[in-house]
Amino acid sequence: MNRYEKYIHTGVPEELQRSLKPPKRILEQREKGIYVDSTWLFHLPEDVVKGAFYTSGVWLWEKHGNSPIEMEIAHTHDFDETIGFLGTVRDDPHSLGGEIEFWLEDERYILDKSCILFIPRGMKHLPLYINRLDSPIFHWTAGNGGTYGRTSGNEA
Repeated sequence: MNRYEKYIHTGVPEELQRSLKPPKRILEQREKGIYVDSTWLFHLPEDVVKGAFYTSGVWLWEKHGNSPIEMEIAHTHDFDETIGFLGTVRDDPHSLGGEIEFWLEDERYILDKSCILFIPRGMKHLPLYINRLDSPIFHWTAGNGGTYGRTSGNEA
């Protein structure tokens, strides 16, 4: 093993994949044919690489069903967080290639451009709804806490 190889990480730890069960609301949407095909690409908490800050990334491939899809509920963290959405529209790289409804505290935002958001610690953010997905979107989160955790909204 090379000296710095430990800092190169791919994938999601198998034990984490096995331990996570989709929340009831996600399972209920899926039963109604309302879901997003996705691939969890990477997840890096400090227990995987000592000293790392929490970061995670997922490809959103295709939306099924006509209704908006609630992907996440409102919550807070005791760390700052960045959340990003990158579209894959080659002829318009700033286009998100879809539409995402995103809440910051009690304000609703419609995201239709590739963007990055900064969420200060303690700020209530979300819910997040995917209204439209015309082309794949890459979504990631990162926080200056070593592991992902919520100070509110743990019922998700």
